[in-house]
Formats: sequence, structure tokens, C-alpha cells
Amino acid sequence: MTGLQSPPRGVRPSDREQAELIRGLYDNTPVGVAGALFGVAVLCWVLLYIAPERAPWVWGYIAVTGASAAWQLMLWGRYRRARPAEAAWPRWARWFVIASFVEGVRWGLGTLFLPAPFAIEQQLWVTMVIACAAASSVSSLGSYVPAFYALLIPAGLPIAALGMIYGLPRYWAMSLLSAVLVLTIGWLGWRQSHTLAEALRLRFENMDLVEDLKRQKERAEQANVAKSRFLAAASHDLRQPIHALGLFVGALRRERMSPAARRLTDQVGENIDAMTGLFDGLLDLSQLDAGVVRPHEEAFALEPLLDRICREEAADLQGKPVVLRRVATSAAVRTDPVLLQRMVRNLVSNAIRHTAEGRVLVGCRRRGEVVVIEVRDTGPGIAPEDQEKVFEEYVQLTNPERDRTRGLGLGLAITRRLANLLGCPLDLVSVVGRGSTFRIAIPAARLESIPPGSADPPQVAPRGLVFVVDDEPAVLQGTAELLGAWGYEPVVAGSGDELVARIDPSRPPDLVICDWRLRGDETAVEVIDRVRALFGRDVPALLITGDTAPSRLQDADRTGFALLHKPVAPGRLRAMVGNLIRQAQEKMAGLPAGSGR
Repeated sequence: MTGLQSPPRGVRPSDREQAELIRGLYDNTPVGVAGALFGVAVLCWVLLYIAPERAPWVWGYIAVTGASAAWQLMLWGRYRRARPAEAAWPRWARWFVIASFVEGVRWGLGTLFLPAPFAIEQQLWVTMVIACAAASSVSSLGSYVPAFYALLIPAGLPIAALGMIYGLPRYWAMSLLSAVLVLTIGWLGWRQSHTLAEALRLRFENMDLVEDLKRQKERAEQANVAKSRFLAAASHDLRQPIHALGLFVGALRRERMSPAARRLTDQVGENIDAMTGLFDGLLDLSQLDAGVVRPHEEAFALEPLLDRICREEAADLQGKPVVLRRVATSAAVRTDPVLLQRMVRNLVSNAIRHTAEGRVLVGCRRRGEVVVIEVRDTGPGIAPEDQEKVFEEYVQLTNPERDRTRGLGLGLAITRRLANLLGCPLDLVSVVGRGSTFRIAIPAARLESIPPGSADPPQVAPRGLVFVVDDEPAVLQGTAELLGAWGYEPVVAGSGDELVARIDPSRPPDLVICDWRLRGDETAVEVIDRVRALFGRDVPALLITGDTAPSRLQDADRTGFALLHKPVAPGRLRAMVGNLIRQAQEKMAGLPAGSGR
């Protein structure tokens, strides 16, 4: 068994370590003084009992002991009141060494003067008490070798010298045993000092590591906040022109044009859709981090959901030698169907994107109280050390050149977050060269618990007066042209004051569309409140924002208004506008919402 290693030669303990050692000495002072007083009291009582003639020496020794104890307690009190800095440890260490030396001299004098000459019984009592005091000093003074030796040497040497003083064999044996005891206790104290010094060094190193880790964590958190702020600001600034561009392309597609112009318009629209998809990935992460996504659980059959996803994703095969197959199922689950659809779509899209040839298989199986959806592919597979990395943001193992047509590396990160949100474990099994299998475990449901659905009745698109407020002129113009083409009457403005100046107080709007953040710190809530106060009714409202910062998403979500995020596809905007106006009209007419009448 190897012993503890001493610090490397030439490496001195720091002020912090030395100060801690000295602090330990002073903290032990009251207990050490109490123990010494108790030992002296017992010794003096025994001597007065067996040798009353030694009373003058005993009472003199008691006085010396009391004076020494008082001085040590005074020194301890001064240290407690001073609370010295770490750099001041040498001065307090010197004082303690002096006090220890005085204490050792006091014990040594007891050896020489308390027992009567050649009175072996008295000498044995004195030797036993002093040996106990020296042994106990290992625990109280062993943390600092100079103080320990300052007590041990003057206390132990007189005992070892008795053999030479009296010249009798029995005293030679006592001297030999005392010398061995002093050397042994001295070695134990030295070992304890080094052990404590090493423990303190490791303790402070760990404390420094913890502090450094805290600083690094704070820096990482600050960097993450700065990154989020930058992405939110950049996303907002970029979403505005892309949103306006999408509106203009939507309006342009309604115009007559040559086949070449139509082809160019479609290509522009495809690129806008690609950029919109990238921004939507960032938005999804921001919404999940902001906690504004709330699951709405219900029981439903999986077959229609999987069938729809596979039919729509099959279009992305684009002639690749890949077969997308789906295994029919009669399983039913209980979860949020919209969020589950997003998860499965991400997994299927990811499998198609990374499979150069072979097949992608989508199916599910029942395992007790859960249904497991599996998406298998014959792609390149993922190495074990990379299988957790693929769920991190912006990680694309097979896209080092960052080809934008292959996404941002957010799909699996969003899927993992959605899985955690829904409480549906997401697992990955992959073998390099053979492919990967992603599994989602979802609580099973009984088919009979699913309420029968009914086909939506045909609906007639409503028409009405729509207020549009946005501080971007291009967005206003594009929105106005689309609303006009859809049969609505738009009134546009760049602020709440401008809107109030342009509207007719006798004509309440059917809908207010407003950007979340306007110039001059004006918000959509303030504009909508002004419109509602002006007309004295709850006018339906739609918020449109390019902000992706979690705090702003939470603020917008708390308003309770319908919310869309820029860039908004014209078709999605048209559907939202129509639904909001229809719901408001049905509510005013006293009809059930969604009746279509």
C-alpha cells in the first residue's frame, strides 16, 4: 500500500492553504487548553494525595499553567476578533509557535520539578500525563509542523534526559521508552501535517475548478443569450422583406403572363418557400424554448396521418432510386396529432434526404400500452459516437459544405424537443453501412374512444373590411394587393395614429391584421385596443410577427390573439383571414362556430 505523496519539491503551499492551516490551529485552541487544564488538574490532585510535601511545587505549577492557558485564550480571542487576511498568516503563525513553545516548556518543567527526586511513582504519573498531552497534540497541532514540534521537543526531552540525570537503570528504560515515544509522535505529526496540506491543496484546487466551471458556464449562457438575441434580430429583419416578397409573388401569380415569366415566378416562389422553411425551423426552436407550444391531446387513428405524410413526402424522391413504403396499421394513439405529425414528417424527410438508394419504411407496432412508430432507412448509418450529436442544433454530419437545400440541421433537434414535450420517448438505432431506425413510443388508445368525425360542409369565403397595420411599406402594399385580389377591402396604415386618421368611425372592421412590433415602441395590442375602444366591440385580430426571441413569443402568446409568423405563405394567410372573419360573423349571427352558414 503506497503512502500519500508530498507536494512536489520546490512547490510551496499558497497563502490560502497556509492561512487555512493556521485557522485550524486557532480553532482548536479552546479544546486544547481545556484538555491541558484537565490533565494538570488530575496530575496535581494525585501528587497532592501521594506526596503532600510537594504542595508548594504543585501550586506553583498550577499558577504557571493558569497563566499559560490565559495567554493562549487571549491570543485566540485576538485572532477571532481580527479575522486576518490570508496574507497575514505568517505573523499569527509566529505567535502560535511561541505559545506552543511556552506550553511545551511548561510540560517539560513539570517533568523536572513536580516529582520528588528518585520518587519513581511520582515520576511515572508525571510521565504518563505528559505523554498523553504530547500524543493528543498530534490531532490539535499536527496540521502545522513548527507549532507541533515547538511543543513536543521541550515537553519530551526532559523525560528522555532522566536517565542521564539520575544514572539508574530504571530511569534508563524510562528515557529509552520516552525517546521512542517522542520520535513516533513526531513522525505521526509530520505525516498528518503533509496529509492535511495535501487535502487542503486538493480542496482548493477543486474549489478553483468549480469556480472556473461556473465562470465558463456563465460565459456559455451569455454567449447563448447573445446568439439568441442575434438570431432573433437577424430573423426579424430578414423575415420582413421575405414576407413582402412572398405576398408580391402571390399577387403576381394571379396575373396573366408568358410561360417563361410563369416559370421564373414559380422559381422565385420555390426559393421563397425554401427560405421560409429555414426560418420556420428557427422559429420552431424558439417557440419550444419559449414554452409557448402547448400539446392538445386526443385519441385518433394513425393510418390517415401516416398515409398523408408518406404521400406528401414521396414527392421529394425526385427520381432517386429510393422506395418509400408504408405498412398499413389499425393502431390508435392518444397525443397531439399536429405535433406528432411534425415529428414523423421530420423523420421521414430526414430518412429520404440521407438515403441515396434503397428504401425508407414507415410502420408501427404495438408494445403493451404504447404504440411504436418506426422510420427505417437503408442510408449510410450513424456511428455510435455521433448518435447523440444528430439531435443537436445545426449538426449535419454529411453536409460539411452547408448546402442550404439540405436544411439547417434543425429537424431532429426539433423532433427531440417535441418528443420531450409530449412525453413520447424518441430512440435511435443505427449501424454504419446498413441504415438507421428512429422510434417514437406513444400511449395507445382504444379505437372506440375516438369520436366519429364528420366532413366539413362546403364553406363560402366571406368578404369584409380589413385593417392592416405594419411599419414596412412593402409589407403593407403586398398585403393590400392580396386582400384586394381575394375580394376584401383593405385599409392600410403604418401606425395606430395613421390608422385612426384613415378609417370611417361608422364602419367597423371585420378583422384587424397588425404587426406585433411597430415603430416608436408601439405594439399590436395597443393598436387593437384603440380600434376596439373606438367601435365598442371585440373586433377579431390577427398578429403577424417576425420576432423569434423567446420572451417576445411568450408576450405574443399571452395576448390570446391569433398569431402568424413572417414570412407567411399567401395560402396560409388567406385561410387564416377567412376563418377569423367567418367565426366572428357566425358568432354575431348566433350560429355555432364552424357551421359554415
